[in-house]
Amino acid sequence: MTNTTARTPVEILLSARSVAIIGASDSGIKPSGRTQRYLRKYGFAGTVYPVNPTRETVQGIPAWPSIAELPETPDLAVIVLPQAAVESAVEACGEAGIPFAIVFASGYAETGPEGVERQNSLLQTARRAGVRILGPNSVGAVSIGNGLTTTFMTGLDQDRFEPTDDGIAFASQSGAMGGFILNMAHTQGIGVGRFFSTGNEADLTLPEIVEELVDEGTTRVVLGYVEGIRDGERLETALEKARAADIPVCLMKVGRSDRGAQAAASHTGALAGADTVYEGVFNRHGVHRAMDVEHLLDLGRVFAGEARAEGNKVSIVTLSGGAGVLMTDYAEDLGLDVFTWDDVWQSKMAAVLPPHAAVANPIDTTGAIAADQQMLIDALEVCLDNPSSDILLVLLGNLEAEEDSICERIIELAKTTTKPILVTWVGGSGRPARLLSTAGVPTFSEPVRAMRAAAALARDAHRSANPLSTRTDDAPVHDLEVLTDARERGAAYLDEVAAKTLLAAHGVRTVGEIAVDSSPAAWEAAQQLGLPVVLKLLSDEVAHKTEHGAVRVGLATEEDVLTAADEVLQVAADLDLKDRRLVLQEMVPTETELILGMTTDPVFGPVVVLGIGGVLTEIVADVAIRPAPVGVTEATEMIESLRGVALLRGVRGRTPVDERELAETVAGFSRLAAAAAEHAESIEINPLLADRSGRPVAVDALVVLRPLSSDIVPTEIS
Repeated sequence: MTNTTARTPVEILLSARSVAIIGASDSGIKPSGRTQRYLRKYGFAGTVYPVNPTRETVQGIPAWPSIAELPETPDLAVIVLPQAAVESAVEACGEAGIPFAIVFASGYAETGPEGVERQNSLLQTARRAGVRILGPNSVGAVSIGNGLTTTFMTGLDQDRFEPTDDGIAFASQSGAMGGFILNMAHTQGIGVGRFFSTGNEADLTLPEIVEELVDEGTTRVVLGYVEGIRDGERLETALEKARAADIPVCLMKVGRSDRGAQAAASHTGALAGADTVYEGVFNRHGVHRAMDVEHLLDLGRVFAGEARAEGNKVSIVTLSGGAGVLMTDYAEDLGLDVFTWDDVWQSKMAAVLPPHAAVANPIDTTGAIAADQQMLIDALEVCLDNPSSDILLVLLGNLEAEEDSICERIIELAKTTTKPILVTWVGGSGRPARLLSTAGVPTFSEPVRAMRAAAALARDAHRSANPLSTRTDDAPVHDLEVLTDARERGAAYLDEVAAKTLLAAHGVRTVGEIAVDSSPAAWEAAQQLGLPVVLKLLSDEVAHKTEHGAVRVGLATEEDVLTAADEVLQVAADLDLKDRRLVLQEMVPTETELILGMTTDPVFGPVVVLGIGGVLTEIVADVAIRPAPVGVTEATEMIESLRGVALLRGVRGRTPVDERELAETVAGFSRLAAAAAEHAESIEINPLLADRSGRPVAVDALVVLRPLSSDIVPTEIS
C-alpha cells in the first residue's frame, strides 16, 4: 500500500475519508475506545479500520489484526497504544504508506531526560518511515466538517450541542485546556470546527499548524493556547503569512515569567523578559492577544463572521443611560472612539426616538423599546446608515418576554449590513446570546467583553490597512572586526568609545568625546571639548561605571577636571584593572532620557528594546520590543506604542523629540543588533538623550561580548 498524494497534516485532517485506529478498544468508555465511539457519534461518513489482533470486531465493526493487512491505505492513523508499542506502530504506518499519525501516549519528554531520549527515538523512527506525527502526549485532533473526531478527550462526551464549523481553527499546546476550551466554545454556539492538540510537539508544532491552516484556504480565524515556542523564526513566518492573507490570529500566551531576562549585565536584558518579547512579536504581526479563556473565544466569535470594521469609531445604543456611560469608559481604555454625532445625524436619530431620549452617542433609547421594538430597530438602522459609524454596539437587558422577537429583528437587520453589530444582553434567560451568536451576531453577557471584542475589530482594521512593513532597508552593516578582535583577546566588554564608534557607523548620533590616559591629558581634552564636561572611567573590564563611583559630571574648572581624573584613576587602581583610561565628554543638556538596547532572546534571537526612563527604565518598564532588525516604519510604530509617548511630543513645554530621526536611529541600531548577535550578548545605549534641538544622541554605550566559545542555542521547551 502506498500513498502518493503529498498533503499536509491539516489538509489530511480536513479531508480524510478513512482512518485506522491502532490499538482500538471494544470499550467506548476507555480512552483507547473513545475515538471510534466519537467517530460514530459525530457522523464520520468515511471508513474506520480498528486495528486489534486479539478481536474479530471492535464496537461492532470488523477489526484487522495489523496495519499491513488493511484493504486500503487510510488517510491517517490514530495510535492509542501504550508508549512502549508506539514506535513499532509508527514504523508499520510508514511501511503501509500512511502519511500522518496522531499519538496519544505519554511518557516522553514531559517526564524527564529518559523521556526525552524516548521522544527523540520516536521522532527519528517517524522521519525514517516518512510519517508526520501529532504528539506524543496529544489529546488528538477534530475536524467537524467531515466528522473526524480523532480524540479521546471527555469534552465530546455530551448531548447538549451539535458542533459546527464556522471556519474557526484552534491549536492548543495544553491538551486538557484545549479540551476545556473546545467544549466551552460549542456549548456557547461558537463554531470551532478545527482543533489540534500539539502535545509534546516532537514533530508537528503549533507554528507549523498555524501556517498550514492559513495555507489551506477555508480557515477564517486561528485561535491558539500557547505555553512556549521553540522556533521563533517559524512562528514569525506563520504570522506573517496570516497577516498577508488577512486571517486574524488570536493567541492566549500563558507563563508570564522572566525566563528571557538572562543578560544580567544590562538593563536591556532585565527589560526583555520572555513575555515582553512575545508581546513585541505579537505587536509586529498584528496578533490579538487574549487575556483569558473567555476573551479568546470572544475573539473567535467576532472574527468568524464576515462583518469587519473599517476603523475605531463606535456608535453605542442602550436602553440605560448608565450603561452608556460604562461602555464609554471601557471604550476610552481600549482605544475606541465614541464620537459625538453631528447635528444632522442627531436629528435623524431624534426622529425615531422619544423626545427625552439621548441622541448624541452614546444613544439612550429609554425603556420605551420594550413596548415598541420597531423603535429599537429604527434606531439601529440610523446608526448603521451614519457613515462615521464603524462598529455598532447594542446593550439590552432582561426583556425575557420580548427576547425572541427582538433577536429575530436584530438577526434580520444584521443581514443588511457589512458593519459589525455586537450585542450585550445583561440578565434575562440567557437565550439571546445563543440565538444571536449562532446566527452570526456576536453577543455577550457583560459589557467589557463586547468592548474588548470591538477593540479587536478596530485593531484588525488598522492591521489590514497597514501591511507589515519591510523590516529593514539596504543600508550596509559595517565591519564588525572590533567585536571579533575584542573576543579573541578575552575581553568581556567593548569599551565605551569603541562601542560608540561602532554605533556611529550605523547611524547613531554620539556625543563628542576624547579618550586619554592621564590627568594632564584630561584637562587638555576638556579644553578642546568646552566646559563643562563629563569624565568617566574607560575600560573594557567594567560594565557599569556608576556602580564603582567612576563617573563625574558638570566639571567646569581645571581643578574640577584634574581632581576628578585623579579620583577615577584611583578607582581603576583599587579595582586592579589592566585597562585604566579616561574619557572626557561634552555635556548634553536634556529633558528626555531613553534607553535603546539589544539582547538575545533564546527563542527569537536578537531583539531591540526602546524605552523611556533612562536609569529608571526598569522601574517604569515603558518599553517597546521587536525582533531585530526593524525598518523605519516599524521603529515609528514602536515609538508610538510607548505609554509615555506624550513626553516625547512637547508636553508641558518640553522640547519635542525628533521622532523621524529617533526612528532612523532605532532602525540603524537594529541592523547592527541583528548582525552583531553572533558576537555580542547585548548592546545598550543608556541613556539615549534628546538634546536641546530634540535630536537623539548616545552619551553612554555598553556592549557585552560573548565568550569566544559560546554559540547561540535556542532554549528547548518541553
